Amino acid sequence: MKNNAERCWVAYSTVDSHGRATALAHRLVDEQLVACVNIVGPVESVCRWQGKVEQTKEWMLMMKCSESQCKELKRALPRLHGYEVPELILLPIADGHVPYLDWIAASGKGVGA
Repeated sequence: MKNNAERCWVAYSTVDSHGRATALAHRLVDEQLVACVNIVGPVESVCRWQGKVEQTKEWMLMMKCSESQCKELKRALPRLHGYEVPELILLPIADGHVPYLDWIAASGKGVGA
């Protein structure tokens, strides 16, 4: 589904503390890289990193952004994030409440949201 303005996306990332999640969320919204961020956590993450299995407590950032913000988010997140290889997964929103999607689409720089 494409709303009148542009396609909207959900982006996911994780960080190692609630404080870092809050600071990053505020920065991303303040710099208009995303429309909003939900902070979920703590969550348990299990992964193989540098040859060993690790289990850590993390906080997930669920970010909503417009298509035009995706490129900037991909460029900015590694610089703003504390991990050597930060998670960033972008998923297109297939459908939703049109006024909400319009609000996300209008959240980018220069749009006046």
